[in-house]
Amino acid sequence: MLKKSREKVAVIGGGIAGVLTAELLSRKGYEVHLFERSDKLGGCAGSFKREKFIFNIGATTIPGLKDGFPVKRFLKFIGEDNLAEIVEPSIVIHTKKGKVKRFSSFAHTLEEINKVFYYPGNYEFWKLVYSTTEEVLLSDFYVNFVNFKEAVKSVYSLRKLLFKYHKFFSKPALLGIRKFFPTLDPDYYNFLDAQVKITAQCPLAQTNFLTALICLGYPFTGVGYTNIGMGQLIENLAKSFKYYLKAEVRSLEKAKKGFIIKGSFGDGSFQKVILALPIMENLDILKDRELRDFFSSYTNLLSKESAFVVYGVIERVEIPYKFHLVILPERIPFFDSQYIFFSFNSHKENLKNYTIFTASTHTQISKWQGLSEIEYTERKELMMNKIIGTLCYVFSVPRERIILSFTATPLTFYRYLGRLSTGGIPITLSNPLWKIPSNFTPFKDLFLVGDSAFCYQGWLGISLGVKNLIENLV
Repeated sequence: MLKKSREKVAVIGGGIAGVLTAELLSRKGYEVHLFERSDKLGGCAGSFKREKFIFNIGATTIPGLKDGFPVKRFLKFIGEDNLAEIVEPSIVIHTKKGKVKRFSSFAHTLEEINKVFYYPGNYEFWKLVYSTTEEVLLSDFYVNFVNFKEAVKSVYSLRKLLFKYHKFFSKPALLGIRKFFPTLDPDYYNFLDAQVKITAQCPLAQTNFLTALICLGYPFTGVGYTNIGMGQLIENLAKSFKYYLKAEVRSLEKAKKGFIIKGSFGDGSFQKVILALPIMENLDILKDRELRDFFSSYTNLLSKESAFVVYGVIERVEIPYKFHLVILPERIPFFDSQYIFFSFNSHKENLKNYTIFTASTHTQISKWQGLSEIEYTERKELMMNKIIGTLCYVFSVPRERIILSFTATPLTFYRYLGRLSTGGIPITLSNPLWKIPSNFTPFKDLFLVGDSAFCYQGWLGISLGVKNLIENLV
């Protein structure tokens, strides 16, 4: 547990990581000031309004809502767990051979998978997915490989998990899966690959077996949503600390004690600083060369992919279930995967029923750079039409019922959020745990949370990183 302190702490970035960290530190007695460059909290997990409808920017699901998982624990501690509820099924996966509903229950999930993809090895494999996900994500541990001493402490903290799972961590996912499925139907492979891709931000063939198991176990943690909008939920978490919007940090430099931060809000001195922004894409704020050199050494780990998102509104058509993952029959130009993730929310107004949708897929960042305005527009239109066409076909939506649609490209995210790589660091075989940035840096009183550090992206991964920092910060 943290000792009570009145140290002055700056948190730079108001996304999931920044707000959770700021709130928890404030409740431990720190004087916390959070700086957010945009006019709202939330970052990639924020919300925005277009016409009379509220859209979630990026994150639309909240995993880890079952008791014991860090997201549930944090929301309950802050007193906002009633605003996020588990949905069943967690997600519906549309394959060439049929739909598979994923549930938080192992038994229901296995039954669904066997209906479409029956294999003798299914029970043992999915039981391993379930047990590994629970054991790893419910464990308490310390992760810090910033120097030899802390690495030893980390290995000791992780000793039980390392003893049991070290072979999984070093084993390619496909090799581990082959033990259960010596011959794997291409459609079943796509079913597995799609779920790993949207969670780890890399394909099944490029990750390790342990990561693949946990990614496939994502729905088992309790996946839910909030009906007040993701941005509003994050604002509700910001109860105990001061935060400043439209407060762009322009420089961070070390002082004799702590740090000096300068920005659109003026100057300030702080004993501790938490970097909760995509720092590897914002190195220019670091005025000390050693800070800049340290973080720039990690830029090669950042994903070369980003998201292409279509937002829209459907009139007088209700879509059953909230979250869907559609596997396309073939890859479409400028898509970097064969998968589209759809999220649907109901909206009622003046006796009219609307369905707000968000649809996203992966795309290479390089495919959006150096384009003329005409090329950029044509590329957006092509991808949007393919995604809307898929939506209309899969969910039987008449095209004329879509009354609003617009897109976000990697350049859109950079313009509004200061980042191109919306997935942070992907979990690949070449990015093992000890290679990615820790929540602790080699610099006294400078820390890092978010999807570019332990433990990767999304509510669940970020919460694990925040937990790692909060419980071990002294």
